[in-house]
Amino acid sequence: MKIAIVTTNFPRWHGDFRVPFIYEAARAIKAKGHFVRIITMHQPGAEEHEFMDGIEVFRSRYLPERYEILQKDAAGIPSAWEKGFKGKLFMLPYFWHFWLAVAKYAKGFDIIHANFSLSGLAALLSKRIHKAPYIITVQGSDVFKTINKPVINIFIGKALINAEKVIALSGSLADTTKQFGVSDQKIVVIPNGINISKFPLGSYDKRENQLLFVGSLIERKGVKFLLEAMKQIHQRFPDYKLIVVGEGDQKTSLIDYVKRHGLANCVQFLGTQSQSRVGELMRQSKLLILPSIEEGQGVVLVEALASGTPCIGSNVGGIPDVISSDVGYLFEPGNSNQLAKGILHFIKDQDLWMETSKNARIKAQENYDWNKLTDRITKIYKTIIVKN
Repeated sequence: MKIAIVTTNFPRWHGDFRVPFIYEAARAIKAKGHFVRIITMHQPGAEEHEFMDGIEVFRSRYLPERYEILQKDAAGIPSAWEKGFKGKLFMLPYFWHFWLAVAKYAKGFDIIHANFSLSGLAALLSKRIHKAPYIITVQGSDVFKTINKPVINIFIGKALINAEKVIALSGSLADTTKQFGVSDQKIVVIPNGINISKFPLGSYDKRENQLLFVGSLIERKGVKFLLEAMKQIHQRFPDYKLIVVGEGDQKTSLIDYVKRHGLANCVQFLGTQSQSRVGELMRQSKLLILPSIEEGQGVVLVEALASGTPCIGSNVGGIPDVISSDVGYLFEPGNSNQLAKGILHFIKDQDLWMETSKNARIKAQENYDWNKLTDRITKIYKTIIVKN
C-alpha cells in the first residue's frame, strides 16, 4: 500500500521531541512493507524535503521562515490561535499552503491518514485532486478546543463526518468526536504507541529521589498544581526533587512561583530535552506526573510505563485509559492536595512502588507497542481501499 500521512506537526529533525509518536508510527507501518510519505508544514530550522529512515518527508512553507510562528512552542496551533490576532491571521496562508501540499503530494496514493482534525480538513478540501480516501486520528485539543467554537466546529465536523474512519486515542476523545455528528460505526479507539526499544526498563536500585514532569508549560498541562503539591512533599521529604522538562508561555510565572515559595532547591527547570534524554530521566525518576486539565491521551505516560516508572495523572480526558490502579494513581484535576497524597503514597511504600513499576512495564509492552498497534491500523487501511 501507498500511505500518505498528513499532519500539522512532525519532528523537525532526528531526535526532535515534537510528536515523536507520529514518526514512530510511520516507521512501524513502513517496516511492514508499505510505502509511506509524510506531508506536513515547515517549521524554522527544518528541511523542506528529506528522507528520515527511508521515509520521504515534505514540509511545505507558508511564510518566510522568520514568520513561521504558529508552532513556535510545542503546544502548536491551538496555543498560537489563542494568543491573539497574529496567530489567527497567519492561519490563512498556513492552511492555503497546507491543502495545496496535500493535493500535490498525496496524489496517486492509496489512502491518506490525517493526524489532527485540521489535517483531515485539508484532505477533504483537496480530495478532488488527490482522489484518495482518508481517515483521521484525533489527538486531543484538535477536537476538545474546537467543538464549541462557532464556524470552526462546522468545518471540522465536515472533515470528520466525511472521513472513512476516525481513530480516537481514548474513550473521552471518541465521545467528543460523536458530538460533531460522527456515527459510532465510523469511530474506533486505538491509542498512540511508542517504540518500546527506545524506552528500556530502568534499574530498580538506581532510581533517584526524583519526580518528573514532561510537557508544554502551558495552562492546560496544570503544572501549577504540581508545584502546589511540591510544597507539601518538600516539607515531609526535603530530599525529593522535581524535574520539569519543557517550554511554554507559563514558564516565567512557574519559576516565579518556585522562588516565592522557597522551592528553588527542590525544583529544577531543564527546558526542552531530546527524546533520548527524556528516556534517561524517566529511568532515573521514581514517578512521572501529568497534572493536565485537558489531555487526549498523554504519550509521555506510556513512555514512563515502558521505563518502569509509575505514573500519577489527573482523572481527565484519555489519562484514565492509560493510568489504572495497578500502574499508578489518579487524582481529580486541579486538586493539589490529592496529588500530594498520591505522591506521598508511593514515597512511603517502597513495596507498592516496586510492584507498580513491574506492572507498568508489562502494560506498555502489551498495549502500546507500535508494532502491534499498526497491525490494527493497516487492517483499517486495507478494508477502506478494497471498499473504494
